[in-house]
Amino acid sequence: MNAQSKYLEKQEILGTFIEKEQKLSKKLSVARPIAAIPGLLLIGAAIFESRMPWGTWQVGTLLMIAFLALATWHEYVRDKLDWLIQQRLFYRRMTARCERRWAELPPLTSEKNTSSYSSDLSKDIDLFGERSLFRWVSLCVTDAGAQTLAEWMTHRASTETIFDRQNAVRELQQQRSWREDFWDAAIGFRGCDTSPEKIAEWATEPPLFHKKPWIGWLTWAGPATVFFGLLAMLVGAATNQQILFNTGFILFLAGVALNLLLVVSIMGRVHDVFFKIGNANRELQSLATLIGLTEKLAPQAPMLKQIQADVATKTVPATIALKQLRRVMSFAGIQKNPLFFIPYWICQLLFLWDIRIVERLQSWRIRYGALVPGWIGGLGRLEALSCAAAIADEYPDWAYPALNSSEPREQSQNRTIHVRAIAHPLLPDAARVPNDLAIDESKPMLLVTGSNMAGKSTLLRSLGINSVLARMGSPVCCTQWSGPNVEIASSIRVQDSLQDGVSFFMAELKRLRSIVDFAGDVQDNMQVPSLILLDEILQGTNSRERQIAVEHVLTQLVQLRCLVITSTHDLELANSPSIHATAQVVHFREHFETQDGIEVMRFDYKMRPGVTPTTNALKLLELVGLRS
Repeated sequence: MNAQSKYLEKQEILGTFIEKEQKLSKKLSVARPIAAIPGLLLIGAAIFESRMPWGTWQVGTLLMIAFLALATWHEYVRDKLDWLIQQRLFYRRMTARCERRWAELPPLTSEKNTSSYSSDLSKDIDLFGERSLFRWVSLCVTDAGAQTLAEWMTHRASTETIFDRQNAVRELQQQRSWREDFWDAAIGFRGCDTSPEKIAEWATEPPLFHKKPWIGWLTWAGPATVFFGLLAMLVGAATNQQILFNTGFILFLAGVALNLLLVVSIMGRVHDVFFKIGNANRELQSLATLIGLTEKLAPQAPMLKQIQADVATKTVPATIALKQLRRVMSFAGIQKNPLFFIPYWICQLLFLWDIRIVERLQSWRIRYGALVPGWIGGLGRLEALSCAAAIADEYPDWAYPALNSSEPREQSQNRTIHVRAIAHPLLPDAARVPNDLAIDESKPMLLVTGSNMAGKSTLLRSLGINSVLARMGSPVCCTQWSGPNVEIASSIRVQDSLQDGVSFFMAELKRLRSIVDFAGDVQDNMQVPSLILLDEILQGTNSRERQIAVEHVLTQLVQLRCLVITSTHDLELANSPSIHATAQVVHFREHFETQDGIEVMRFDYKMRPGVTPTTNALKLLELVGLRS
C-alpha cells in the first residue's frame, strides 16, 4: 500500500474508534447525573430528617462513590477521545499535504521558531510562511525539530553530511510503521503549552528556592508543627490530659495556618514547575514513548547511530529515567482526579504535598537533568530526518541528488549540472510539468526567455527549492540529479521601500551588490560554486542601459564561479555575443486557442532551446480589453 492510501486507511480506522468512544462518552454523560442526583438527595434526607429508614445515607454514599467512579472513567474516555481526534487530524493533514490542499495545512505550534531563519532567499523561493516548503515538509512538534529543519534548509552542509542525511532518510523511508508510531506518540505535544524544550529548561535551571533557601526550611516548619500538634493531641487524649490536648490543638492550627500561608504565597511558582514538566503527565508519556522508539531503532546509518547514542544514558536508560519522573509527576496531578480531590487538599494543608513532590523532582534533576537537553536535541534531528523520510515514502520515484564530492578541488568547483524531469515540489501532482536541464562547465549560465506567465519564474524557484530539499537529505522533485553542492542566492521578489526612500531600481541594485559580495565570500572561504537565481533583474531603467548593466553583473557572477540561472524578456540581451559565450539560451512559449468563440491563451510550460519566438504583452492587453 502506498503512503497516501495508508493515510486514508488510518483515517477510516480512527473514525471507527472515535465513533465508539463518542457513544460511550454520551452514555457516561447520562449516567453521571443519574448516580449523583439521587445520591445527593438521599444523603441530604438522611442528614435533615432523622426518621428516614436505615440505609438511606449508606445508599446515597454508594451512589456518590459510583458518581465519582463514573466521572473518573468519563475523564479517561474524554482524554482517549481527544487523542484519537488529534491522530485523525494528523492523518488528514498528511492527506492534505500530499494533495497540496494548503487551506488544510495550518502552521504547527513549532513553526513560530523559524522566524529568525527568514532571508531574501527564503522569501524568493517560499521557504517559510503560507504555502511554503517548511509548511509542507514539517511534521515537527518539538521546537528542536523545527529549528533543526529550518537550519538544514537555510545553511549549506558539506557533501559528506548530506550523504549521511540521505542514508538516514533511506533507512527511515523503509520503516513506515515505526514512523507512524513516532508520529502517534508526538500527538501528546500537539496543541499543548508544555513542550520537550520546557522540560529541558526545567531540568537545567537552578532549584526552586536557590535564591531564598530559608523558604525551603520554612516549608518543613509547618508540617513539623502539624505533626507535633497531632502527636500532643493523641497523647493528651490517651492520658486524659486536657492541657496537653489543647496545646496540641493550638500547634495543629498554627501549623495548618502556616501551611495555608505558604500555599497561597508560593504555590503559583510550584505549579509553574509542574506545568513545564507536564501537569497532566500526558506530555511525559509522549516524551518517554518517543525516547523509547529511538532506543528501539536498530540503525545502520551513522547519523541514526549518533542520535541513538545522544538519547542514551550511560547508567540508566532514558526511558527508565523518564518512567521515574512520570511516577513522581503522577502524584503532582492527583487533584485532577475527582476521587482524590478532597484527600489532596487534606495532604496539602497538613504536609504541603506539592512541596514534597518538588523535593523529589529535585532529586531526579540532580541525577538526570544534565542529560535531558541531549535527549531533546537527538529527538529534534530524528524529527527532521523523519520529515524527509515521509517525502521519500510518498514519492518513491523522486531522486536522491548525486552531489560532487568535496575533493579534489577541481571537482568541487565544477559547475556541471544535469537534472532530469525537474518540477516544483509544492505544486499539485497533476499540475507539475517536468523539464530536463543540463548545464556544462563551458557555459555555466542558463538564460531563460519567454512570455509572461509561461513558466520562467517557476523554473528558477524549482531549482532553488529542490536544492534546499537536497540539503535536508531528502529526495528531490526529479528523476535524476547530479551536480555540485552549492550555496544559493537569489533576486526574484525585490521590493522598493517608501519608508526608507529606496526606489525599486535602487533596491535591485542593493540586492545585486549583496549577491556579488556573497558569491565572492563563498569563493574566498569555501571554494564551492554558488547557485544564483535572477528573475528579470534591473527592470527599473531604460533598455539599453539595462542590457549593459545586466551583462556586466552576469559576467561578474560567472567569473566568481557561479552557476547562474536568469530569466529575461530582453531579447536583445539573449542575442548578445558576450552572453552567448557563457550562456545556454532556452525559452518558454504560449499558444492561443478558440474556445466557445473566445480566444484564450494556453501554456504547456515546456522548456525549449533557443530564444523565444513569441511575445504576448500586446495580446494580453487585447484579452483584458485595453487594446482593440
